[in-house]
Amino acid sequence: MRRLLLTLAILLTPCIAFGDVDVTGRWQSTYNFGEVEEVMTAEIQQIGESIIGSYSVEITPSGDGYGGIVFGTIEGGAIKAFYLAIKGSDGEDPLTTISFTDGRVVDDRTIRGEFYYRDSELLELSGPYEATRI
Repeated sequence: MRRLLLTLAILLTPCIAFGDVDVTGRWQSTYNFGEVEEVMTAEIQQIGESIIGSYSVEITPSGDGYGGIVFGTIEGGAIKAFYLAIKGSDGEDPLTTISFTDGRVVDDRTIRGEFYYRDSELLELSGPYEATRI
């Protein structure tokens, strides 16, 4: 009986911990596309199971960038976030959407999942991501 209780406690601990997940704060992730690197920084506020905020992206080596709004949901350790660009660093209004789906909160400082990117020129990219709380 003691062994069963210990096993149950170990199995249930991650579920209990994810019930108290709060992703409020500043998060950063880096994406490499050949010679181009994009560093994304997001300021996120969590309100219950909803997240909202803003983000900016710095592109090297060009020095260009863009930014916009973040919205999504978090339930337990699962997170879905959607990023919509509202202004480029050059003042243009690009139509860029980035979806972060199947995200999982690994710990207080790490989220991992898949991203899907699409812009107004029909460029589509996807792949894994890891965001770190900074």
